[in-house]
Amino acid sequence: MNDEYNIRLLDTEEIKSIYNEHIVTDFPASEVKPLKQMLEKRENGQYFVYGLFESNTDDDGAPQEELSGYAYFIKCRNMDVYLLDYLAIVKDKRSKHLGTHFLGQLKQLAKDDGKLLMLEVENPDYADEGAAKDYMLKRIGFYKKNGMNLSDTSCYFLENEYRIFYAGDIIEDKSELDNITDTVYRDFFGDTFVDANVVFH
Repeated sequence: MNDEYNIRLLDTEEIKSIYNEHIVTDFPASEVKPLKQMLEKRENGQYFVYGLFESNTDDDGAPQEELSGYAYFIKCRNMDVYLLDYLAIVKDKRSKHLGTHFLGQLKQLAKDDGKLLMLEVENPDYADEGAAKDYMLKRIGFYKKNGMNLSDTSCYFLENEYRIFYAGDIIEDKSELDNITDTVYRDFFGDTFVDANVVFH
């Protein structure tokens, strides 16, 4: 059996299914956006989702595909930015280096589209010692290992502390990345929400 992996855009039903079967268990409740919001933003051209699929054949030689990972994106309308909102490999497909493969394809996708790829990670500086902090540090290590740049931009957002990663050329000016992140948030959530819930520091 010759397995290979491909990425493609997901339709509404696939987005709903992955949300209900994976996102709500793969991420802390405080980080999970309402599905309704995602779908509404998708209709407005501000949200899209890619899936990583394993393509192979069944015992009868018929082609089939199986979900291996997913990536939910915010698309900023005011700047050439994709914010990677959720990225995960499904539980029974982990430890196969698929995360590295998937992220590499997503970085290339953003580059081909002329977009700056950004993502948030929980800031371990604000976490107590233990498994949760260890996991945060592991995530940061994964993104660094795979060529993402850890910026000095950090923010408090809805009771969570985040650091910002980005792909591509180094952005030396912290205020520039602060402003980019703020613009992405305001485009997606609106000024009133951001003013009340987001603090950069």
